[in-house]
Amino acid sequence: MVSLSKVKKGEKGKEKGKPAERERAKGVAEGKARADALLVEDPKYVVEKLKPLKALTVYTVAQTLGVKGSTASVLLRKLVESGIAVRVGGYSGHYVYAIKEGPGPS
Repeated sequence: MVSLSKVKKGEKGKEKGKPAERERAKGVAEGKARADALLVEDPKYVVEKLKPLKALTVYTVAQTLGVKGSTASVLLRKLVESGIAVRVGGYSGHYVYAIKEGPGPS
């Protein structure tokens, strides 16, 4: 026999899970938008901030630019796609990148 209080507790647990998923999805979308904004608004700023660093990882980019890790990850992927950075090592999703020598973005 199931009591009414147990049924209500079960419903509350289900309701708590859904907003968390929505918030997580919202955060990923905001991270991508933030990375795009950083590159579109001032790509030279991003490159100048990252150029002194020998090795770029998600963590170092996030700390240097003051953004979340998900935003830093998207930003690094976009830098590689645009030819500004290159992957030089790492494994299993923990990659190491470097800024290419030569002329920066226009």
